[in-house]
Amino acid sequence: MVNSRRILQNTLMLYFRMILTMIIGLYTSRVVLIVLGISDYGLYNVVGGVVTMFTFINGSLAAGTQRFLTFELGEGTIDKLKEVFSTSIVIHLGLALLILLIAETIGLWFVLTKMNFEPTRFHAALWVYQFSVIACVVSVIQVPFMSALIAHEKMSIYAYMGIYDSVIKLLIVFLLGYSPIDQLIFYAFLIMLVNISSALIYNIYCYRHYNECRFSTYFNKDIFKKMFSFSVWDIIGSMASIGQMQGVNIIINLFCGTVVNAARAISVTVNNIAIGFVNNFLMAVTPQIVKNYAKKQMSEMFSLVINSAKLGSYLFLFISIPVFIEIEFLLRIWLIEYPQYTPLFLRIILIQSWIQTLGIPTVRAMHAIGDIRLMNMIVGTVLFMILPISYLLFSIGLKPHIVLIINIFPWLIAIPIRLFLLYRYCSFPVRRFVLEVLVYGCLIAFLCYIIPYIVHCVLPFEGGRRFIIVGCTSIISSSIVILFIGMTKQQRTEIINKIYVKFHFNRNSY
Repeated sequence: MVNSRRILQNTLMLYFRMILTMIIGLYTSRVVLIVLGISDYGLYNVVGGVVTMFTFINGSLAAGTQRFLTFELGEGTIDKLKEVFSTSIVIHLGLALLILLIAETIGLWFVLTKMNFEPTRFHAALWVYQFSVIACVVSVIQVPFMSALIAHEKMSIYAYMGIYDSVIKLLIVFLLGYSPIDQLIFYAFLIMLVNISSALIYNIYCYRHYNECRFSTYFNKDIFKKMFSFSVWDIIGSMASIGQMQGVNIIINLFCGTVVNAARAISVTVNNIAIGFVNNFLMAVTPQIVKNYAKKQMSEMFSLVINSAKLGSYLFLFISIPVFIEIEFLLRIWLIEYPQYTPLFLRIILIQSWIQTLGIPTVRAMHAIGDIRLMNMIVGTVLFMILPISYLLFSIGLKPHIVLIINIFPWLIAIPIRLFLLYRYCSFPVRRFVLEVLVYGCLIAFLCYIIPYIVHCVLPFEGGRRFIIVGCTSIISSSIVILFIGMTKQQRTEIINKIYVKFHFNRNSY
């Protein structure tokens, strides 16, 4: 009960952060697109994406750091916790230097010789790249502190910092009009300063509130080997994820230019808002999955993985279906004008994100177990094939949206691979997952979509009225479908009872 209440509280706090940052983020993106222009907006995203390519190692080490800190919290070994944190600091300082070295050699060479942008923007692209490198190095160093925050399930601070980040970026939008230099360069410089200030606040908070967040020169070789081994095998998975996002973005730039990059950047921005709600929920759940495994409470962990996969997919459908159906209207309201491929790109990316959502809790379970070697060898190889396949498809002249559609299939293949490995390692109930998450998930996705889509087709008018009607229909029909088909009788009864308690209803009075 305490764990469920903690998950609920953390999820609600993260949702409050998400709603506020979403509103600010949508407005900020619109103004930045208008001020910078479509071409410079695409240039910023693709050049910054080159730096992001070098942070895939950081993502792996971050997952490892969070897993080991959470595991030690579950076991209650404070001294081991301090050793894990100090070791992670050493690892991330070394990684920051490595990324700086690669970025200023291979990365810089790639930007100077291979990137496709207007010759007049070469100087601006170079400055954007350098500011992005600095921001990247700072974010690497702060990872152990962020991991400690999540391991302690202190999501309120994470939420407040998200709000801080969004508000400061909103102020940057207003400062762009008073830029003393090139607006794109000025924007990249200010974004770098925001990242540095956020990292300092995170680090100072953790240093003051958590005893383990004190760096010492003591270096535990055994812990280093375990963390590094875990992270090395996770690198392939991170490479696959980065390849799917930034690698494909670079390939699009090589064949199509910055305008199509801008279309994909806008699509990813909207998609990140939708999937952000799910990620916030899963972020609140993940520490409990790890702690249940550390305590050998396997049945609780299995139920948490399956239920979080179900609820995560339902939440994504609940938010994304109205966007999927009425995306042209929303883009006109938000941006007024937008690149040609944006609506189609967004629909494709939303479908892909829903498929990924179904499998995220199984990845969290594999991380809790700690043996991720086979998962990242096999799944990572499958997902990494996105890059050469995309390059080949563009080379033979296929349109960008066809390439993005084909990129969905490796994510479908990844789900059964992870389930097989979970069954092998901990006798995970695969049949239950397939039935409750995949089979019912597809059925519920179809039912949640078809009803508002029919309303969308039959209405004789467009614009705001149709969006409101379609949105309300989607919310009502999805709620009914999810409640009565997507949930078990016990889950449905618990929800109804909570509603009665919340609004002080007394059944006996009726």
